[in-house]
Amino acid sequence: MQAIGGVIKAVGFAVFAISGLWGFFLCLGIISDVAGFWGLVVSLFITPVTFLAAPLYAGFAWDNWFPLILNYGGGIAATVLVGIGSSISGE
Repeated sequence: MQAIGGVIKAVGFAVFAISGLWGFFLCLGIISDVAGFWGLVVSLFITPVTFLAAPLYAGFAWDNWFPLILNYGGGIAATVLVGIGSSISGE
């Protein structure tokens, strides 16, 4: 059973990495569209704020909720998978 738990944890970490990177680049694209090049440069220095605010802006201003679902839904799904994998493997 520990092997199955390890596989589920690995899938959870993969989901976290893929959704995190995809969501981050999507957020940078949103910032670039809204604020241009210098907004993009500033957003790289305040990355946590970018990751928080850009999907909310896209949802409310553009009625595009995909970035929010990708960022937060991917994180939640990854956390659940890692938790289930840890429970199965007994960690």
